[in-house]
Amino acid sequence: MVLVTGAAGHLGCALVRELIAGGEKIRALVLPGEDTSGLEGLPVEIVQANVLEPDSVRPALEGVDVVYHLAGIISIMPGKDDLMRQVNVVGTANIARLARLAGVRRMVYVSSIHALSRPLRGTPIDEKVHFDPHSIAGEYDRTKAEASLAVLSEVARGLDAVIVCPTGIIGPFDFRGGSSMVTQVRQWMKPGPHMIIDGHFDFVDVRDVARGMVLACARGRRGETYILSGERISVADLAAAVQDTVKARGALFKVPFRLALVASSFTTLHSRLWGTKVQFTRYALETLASNSLISCAKARSELGYSPRPVRETMRDTVRWIRDTADPHASGDAPRRHRRLGILGRGQALPVRRPGVAVVTGASSGIGAAVARKLASRGYKVLLTARRKGLLDDLADEIRSAGGRADVLATDLSRPEGVRAVYERVGEWGEGIDVLVNSAGFGWYGYASDMPAETALGMIQVNNAALAQLIVMFLPVMRGRGYGHIINVSSVAGSIPSPWAALYSATKSFVDTMTTALHRELRGSGVHVSAVRPGPVLTEFYRTVTALSSGRSIRAERFGISPDVVAAAIVHLLHRPRRAMFVPRGLRLVPWIEIGFGWLIDRIAVFFLRRQASGA
Repeated sequence: MVLVTGAAGHLGCALVRELIAGGEKIRALVLPGEDTSGLEGLPVEIVQANVLEPDSVRPALEGVDVVYHLAGIISIMPGKDDLMRQVNVVGTANIARLARLAGVRRMVYVSSIHALSRPLRGTPIDEKVHFDPHSIAGEYDRTKAEASLAVLSEVARGLDAVIVCPTGIIGPFDFRGGSSMVTQVRQWMKPGPHMIIDGHFDFVDVRDVARGMVLACARGRRGETYILSGERISVADLAAAVQDTVKARGALFKVPFRLALVASSFTTLHSRLWGTKVQFTRYALETLASNSLISCAKARSELGYSPRPVRETMRDTVRWIRDTADPHASGDAPRRHRRLGILGRGQALPVRRPGVAVVTGASSGIGAAVARKLASRGYKVLLTARRKGLLDDLADEIRSAGGRADVLATDLSRPEGVRAVYERVGEWGEGIDVLVNSAGFGWYGYASDMPAETALGMIQVNNAALAQLIVMFLPVMRGRGYGHIINVSSVAGSIPSPWAALYSATKSFVDTMTTALHRELRGSGVHVSAVRPGPVLTEFYRTVTALSSGRSIRAERFGISPDVVAAAIVHLLHRPRRAMFVPRGLRLVPWIEIGFGWLIDRIAVFFLRRQASGA
């Protein structure tokens, strides 16, 4: 049995196919909920685990003879990246240690040419060059060097491992649109002029890297490193090779290196501020200008490694792009780091095959309306609420219309209810694309009249359950590089409302958490939004009145249909933004609080007395 981590990525898909051709039995380790479209139809066993969670990896190592460790994050952005460091360094150390303890026969670790020190131009780079954990080139280089040294430390403790260092990987099988070079090939395939950077690098076919890894496993010497390079070629020649294949040569304009270097500071800043896709960074430019005289002589002589010409790779890549129905062909799909498409506010997301959507509070009102709309758009919807009868009726309605729905009757006021939602999604093994936190309730009246158990229940459902679901599902979404969390808030969260003090506070919590997460996750491919409706024509107000000591409030006369709110939520899925007031005119409410809060302080008591006398 062969275990491949990172099996769903570009190189992983190529390696899995190489191993299948060799008759190997394969176990593919992927993140929970990760996109595995590149493995569909292949005879592989897929297991879900996280390299940062050793307990989840141990079962995957049972009965394994060989481990290929590919899982990692690539980044061309400057500065520190905690997630990349965790995955690349800690994750690799975990896999190497667990592989040693499991007694695997051999481990092959995919490092990078960037893990090696960068000698002066003109000096050939080979395996005599040491790993440089203090590289000044970039954080990615340092993490791969540290990870390589961590593997060698386990070798000293008894692990049989070899390390391969590929150069710039290009080629087919990029099913998820995660390769920046394949994205660039797609751009060069389009007619018209193209701006290119004047520089050179060594590029290698992904299939040759996969073959080199198999050879390293079979013939490599324990504890040795092998460079898997291809051919040194200029960016202009790469672009020309693509255009020759598509028979549509366009003008190629070389951007002077110094000008590009100055511009890279602005593109990087723009990317960080606005979440736009970064086209090039100082790190990428310095890589093209650095020493790229790279030798694979050791791999040729000891392993029998023989890479193909780059022009052949370009030709095959163009053909694969043309022959593959690729939803990421536009190059706009959201991915973290060099995964594609960092989207800004108001940009439309690319068309993606609908996956799993979880809707809380789905038994009625906004939740039920959202569930219907998501199911009609192809999502597999998990309906959650307390009232099973209503959920079953809604599920039957969705199924009769040709949709997919499942029911989970659970009480989110209890921690075990929240856990049940997470576990049900995990049982499906399909990850999660959309989480709509619609569950919640309110209470109207003087806070001094509110029963303590009502206050506790409101905080648990409106806030605690929402926060727990987010922190449970967020790692899954971040691991996949996409997802959307939509929290149903209220205009009451934007203006502190007497007679609804706690309810306003819980919705303010939702707004604040949404805003913070929106900023925290910007550029990750994962979006967090809040919908802030005014009064909605649901059973909300009847429930409020039915609660112990609760008062009625005359707001339904201003109410809108839950379908209007549901339509706004669906709109956010296509054009993500931090918040949306429904109807739009309510976006003035926060400014009313800011500008006239002092007046509300003085007149609110008179309205409260009137409300109390008429309740």
